[in-house]
Amino acid sequence: MKFLLKLVFAGGVISSVAAAPNNDAGSMGMPADSVNVESSIANDLNGSYEIRNPYAESADESFTIAAKAAAPLASRVSCGGRTWTDGEYLGRTGDGKAVNILLKDNRIYLNWAGTIADNLFILYHLQEGTFQPSAENDALILGCINPVDPSTAPVNMLGTNGAGQITCNGVVMPDGNRLGVFVGSTGNTYQFIKYVDGLLRVKIKQGENDTREDNYYMGLLAETVTGNNGSYLDPQWRGVLTTAMVTGCFWPNAPKTATPLPDNNCASGPAISNVSNISQTALTVSFTGSGATSLKWRIKSGGTAVRSGTTNDFGSATSTNISYSSLAPGNYTLEIEGNNCSSAVSSRAFTINEPVVTIPDCQNGPSVSSITSITPSSATINYAGTNLHVFSWRILDGSNFAVGSGKTGTLTSNTANLKFSYLQNGTYTFELKAEDCKATSVVTKSFSVSATDTRTACTRGPNLQSIVSSGETGLQFLFDGDNVFAIDWKVKKDGVLLRQNSVAPTSNTPTISYNTLATGAYTLEIQGGNCKSTPSTIAFGVNVPLPIYISNFEGKSVEKGVELTWNVVEEKDGKEFEVLRFDSRMSNEEVLGKVALTDQRIGKYSFLDENPLLGTNYYQLKQIDIDGTYTKSKIVAVNPGIISGTIIAPNPAQDYVNIQFSSRTAGTSDVTIYNLAGQPVSNASIRITEGKNSHRLNVKKLGGGHYFMKINHGGEATKLRFIKAE
Repeated sequence: MKFLLKLVFAGGVISSVAAAPNNDAGSMGMPADSVNVESSIANDLNGSYEIRNPYAESADESFTIAAKAAAPLASRVSCGGRTWTDGEYLGRTGDGKAVNILLKDNRIYLNWAGTIADNLFILYHLQEGTFQPSAENDALILGCINPVDPSTAPVNMLGTNGAGQITCNGVVMPDGNRLGVFVGSTGNTYQFIKYVDGLLRVKIKQGENDTREDNYYMGLLAETVTGNNGSYLDPQWRGVLTTAMVTGCFWPNAPKTATPLPDNNCASGPAISNVSNISQTALTVSFTGSGATSLKWRIKSGGTAVRSGTTNDFGSATSTNISYSSLAPGNYTLEIEGNNCSSAVSSRAFTINEPVVTIPDCQNGPSVSSITSITPSSATINYAGTNLHVFSWRILDGSNFAVGSGKTGTLTSNTANLKFSYLQNGTYTFELKAEDCKATSVVTKSFSVSATDTRTACTRGPNLQSIVSSGETGLQFLFDGDNVFAIDWKVKKDGVLLRQNSVAPTSNTPTISYNTLATGAYTLEIQGGNCKSTPSTIAFGVNVPLPIYISNFEGKSVEKGVELTWNVVEEKDGKEFEVLRFDSRMSNEEVLGKVALTDQRIGKYSFLDENPLLGTNYYQLKQIDIDGTYTKSKIVAVNPGIISGTIIAPNPAQDYVNIQFSSRTAGTSDVTIYNLAGQPVSNASIRITEGKNSHRLNVKKLGGGHYFMKINHGGEATKLRFIKAE
C-alpha cells in the first residue's frame, strides 16, 4: 500500500533523502538505495512537493518527488516599460478579428480570435491604430511578445520518462541525437535535438566543419520531415517524427518572460448601477464600489466588442462619462472593470434609440419656379422655399411612370442641377417632395425635351458581366466598357419596366438603389448614358432560393499561386462550381476550372490558381444547378505579389543568412538591410530567376541585434526580419 509524505521545502535542509540530478519540473527520478536530500535541492525547489514510496509495487522502483500544482501566476506583467494584462483588448485586425493579450507562465502572447498569432506584427494592422510602426514599437514587440510555441499548442505533446529524458507525443527525444539533413542550394544543414534550459530546441550545423554548439533554428525541420528538395530524416526518425510534433514540441526561440506584477485588487466593485444620458456618441455610467479611480470599458453588440477604451481618473466619484465614435441605434451591452486596480467585469444592457428629429413646417414653399437648361439627361431646378435644403424628386412620363428619380444632397441655394436617364423627346412632369421640412403635398411642374441626340457611340460597352450582389432596395453589378461616365439602367420583370434611373460609375462595380422590389426574378438592363450603346441585360433575383448556399468565400496568396476556399452550408439540386477570374480592370472574364460537389455535399471546398495574373486578380464562383440555372457569388480580390514563400535562415545568424523564395518574374534586384532605426546598413544586388531562388548574404560585420531586410523586385518590396547573434 502506498504512503505519501507531504513535505514543504522552505529553503532549509531535509536530511536522509538524496536526489539524482534532473531539471524537469514535473518529477525527479531518485535511486531506491539513497535517502539524502542536499541543501542545494531544497533551495532549488521552492514550493510544495510529494514523495511517493514505491516499494508496494517493486523494490527496484525509485522514490519520486513531484511538484504540486503551482500557485496562480500573475495576471499582470511588465515588459518594455508597459503593463500587459491577461485578456487585455488591443484592437481588431482588418478582417474583424479581435486581438487580446494572453499571459501564460508570465509570458506574453497574442490571442487572435482564439488562435495564438505567430506573426506578431499584426499589431501594426489594428483598425484602432493601437501600435504604430516605429523602431520603438519594433523593439517592444520583438522584446516582449512570444510567437507560437509548444506551450500554446491545443494538445500538450511534451512529457518526460523516468530517465530524465524529454518525450514528444510519447516518443523519447534523446539529447544530441541527429534528426536529419536539409539539402539547400548552398549546402547541407544538419539538425540535432538539444536540451536548452529544459526545453526542446533544434541545433543546426551548417556544413561538416561547423563547430558551433549554440546555433539554434527550427525553420528547416518541417521541410526536412516532408522531404522537400531532397531533404531527409535520419532512418530512426522516418515515419516517426511528424510536422505536428515539430510545432508541438520544439521551441523556435528562447521564451521571453516578463516581470510579474502583484495583483492590485479593487477594494470592492466597480459594479454598474445605472447607464444614463445615452446617445449615439456618449453615455454616463454610475457604479458602486471603492478603490477604482479609472475604468476599462467595452461596448459589445451581439457579444462582439465594437468600442473600447479607458476613462480619465475620476477620483472618488461614483459616475463618469464615456465617449465613443458614433454607434447606430440598437441594443448593446456595456462592460466595465477597474483600470487602476483589478476587478471582475460588470455589465449592463442599454439601448441607443433612434434620434428624435423635429421636422419644421416648410416656409414660403415649396414650389418649382422654373426648369431651365433642359437636356435629354439633365436639367436645372429653380425652386422656392426659405428652409428647404433637401428634396427627393421623380420624373414622370405621360402615363405617370417614373422614368427618373433621386434625392439631392444639402443645397446651399434655391437651385439644383439634376442628372437622369436619357429621355426621349416629349413632355414630362417633374415632381418635388420636401425632405427636411413638412409640406402638405408634393409639388409638380411640366417640362419638355426637344433636342437632337448628339451623343456619339460608346467606344466599348457598357456590357454587363455579372451581378455582384442584389437585394430588395439595390444591387451592385460588374460591367466592362471604356469612357463610360454615365449608365442608364432599367429593372424589368417579364419585359415590363418597373424601375429606371442613371448612375455615374466611379469603378467597374457601381451600386444602384431603387424602391423596394418584391421577392422574385428580374432583369437588369443597362446602356450608355453619356454615349450611345445597345442594351445589355442580365437576370437577378430578390430573395430567390439559391441552389447552393456558400459562406466564407476567401482567397489568399500561397507559394504555388492563389488558393480559393469556401464552405457549402446548404444545397438543393446543386451540381458544381465554375471558378471565374477577372483581370485588374475587372474585365476579361475567364473560366479557370470547375469544382463538382462532393458526395458529402456540405463542407469545405478549394481551388488553386497556379498561374495568377500579375497585379490584382478578381475571383467569382458561378454556382450551377443541375437544371442549368445558376447564381454568382461575391467577388474576392487577391494580389499574389511577385515574390512568395520567403524563408530566411539561420535566424539568429552569425556569419551569413540564406534567403529562399519563389519569384514570378526574373531580373536584377536590390537587397537592403536596415537596423531598427530604419537606417540602411548593407546593400547588395542579386540576380532573380523565375521560379525557385536561393541566395546567401554575408552579415558577419553587422553588430548583434534585430534587423530587417527588403528585397525590391518588380516594384514590390518584400520585408524579412532576422536577428544577428553577438
